[in-house]
Amino acid sequence: MKKAFVSALCSALVIPGLGQILNQQLKKGIIMLGAVLVLFGVGVVAMYRIMKAAFLETPPANANPESIMRNLGSQDYLALWIIFGLFALVWIISVLDAFLAGRKMDRLQKEGQ
Repeated sequence: MKKAFVSALCSALVIPGLGQILNQQLKKGIIMLGAVLVLFGVGVVAMYRIMKAAFLETPPANANPESIMRNLGSQDYLALWIIFGLFALVWIISVLDAFLAGRKMDRLQKEGQ
């Protein structure tokens, strides 16, 4: 028995979408990988905007770690939480799908022998 689900599961744990690609579900894997990359890019932009706003609120004369941290604490992090939640959802779906599809492939291969 080949144990396709083990390699797909381990790959999906590291990079969402890679497990689907290993299970020969290329379209699904590319979509999941693309979704993760888009969410990562949007998350970087959101974090940049939060950091920029925190530093711009601090006058250069008063720029010290305490005032910058106070400004960071006053920022709205809702967008980052939403992005993180969507990323986690895609990751969990990717892992479960890779595991179930790999297990199904192993079962079909075992029945075919």
